[in-house]
This record gives sequence, structure tokens and C-alpha cells, in this order.
Amino acid sequence: MIRTQIHRTGEGFTLIELTVVLFIIAVVLGLVVPRLMDLTGVELRSDTQRLSSTIRYVYSRAVFSKTASYRIKFDLKKNEYWVEKCIPSLDTNTCEWKYDNDVLGKPERLANGIRFEDIMVGTVTVSADATDVAIQFSPQGYMPYTIIHIEDDRKDVYSLEVNPFTGRVMIYDRYIEPEKS
Repeated sequence: MIRTQIHRTGEGFTLIELTVVLFIIAVVLGLVVPRLMDLTGVELRSDTQRLSSTIRYVYSRAVFSKTASYRIKFDLKKNEYWVEKCIPSLDTNTCEWKYDNDVLGKPERLANGIRFEDIMVGTVTVSADATDVAIQFSPQGYMPYTIIHIEDDRKDVYSLEVNPFTGRVMIYDRYIEPEKS
């Protein structure tokens, strides 16, 4: 039978070793934690970009159709939006709005922790408790001047400002007010 003995010359770690390990842990946490905290910011930017792309696409679709009107409807309480198309009624000379599956497969919902703060369409501003807000796009290439404010739980706000004549969307990483003209 072979017996092995281990001789220890010291017990535990030295103060310098513990200090170095704690310093390394602090550096790693200092680099990782801010990135984890910024995930909400990534979702806010992502939702803002997705809505901006939808606005530009619907504007282009309305203009290139030359006959169809479209609108983006918002339910600010549910933080959802979807696209509808005008189906003309020959009997009443009016428009029946129907959900358009060709643009969005389903209503888009903002990510958890992200919400619509308010939407200004034309000269009317509606707050976050509104359930029936719409931006209409005409085939002649016009829509109302629009500003959409989206915020997250940290109160970071992104603003989308839509040019009524070009459909171009400007994105700002702050709350903007309409230009006074």
C-alpha cells in the first residue's frame, strides 16, 4: 500500500492574491453589467426602427398604387399597431377599412417595457390611453404631419417625425416637439 502525504507550507491565499482576484472580478462586472442594462435600449431602438420602416413602406405602397388609401392604426393601451387598406364601397361612395395581411402578417406589438407615450397626428395629440388612432396615407402622396413618441421603463424616449409630403421618417433619441411654422 502506497501512502501519499501532502505537506502544506501555507494556509489559504495571500492578501495580494485575493486583491488581484477581486480586482479582476470588478473589471469584468464593470464591462458586463452596463451592457446587460442596455438591453431595453436595444429593444427601444429596434421597435422604433421597425415602426419607421413600416411607415415608409405603407407610404410607398399607397403612392405606387395610385388608387388605394392605407392607414396605420394604433392601440396605445395595448402598444400595438397594424395596417389597414381602404376597400371602396360603390353603393355608399365610402371606404371600408380592412386589415391588410400583405403588409404586416399580424398586428405588431412593442416589446415588453416599451410603450407609446403619445402620438401627434396633424394638430391633435393623443396620449397613451387612446385605443383608436390612425395615420392615413393617400395615393396622391400626402399624409398628416406626425410625431410618435415611444419610451421604455427607464424613461428613455425616441421620437419619429414623419414628413407629410415625402413619407420620410426622422428618428430622434429624445422627445421632440413639433416645429413651429
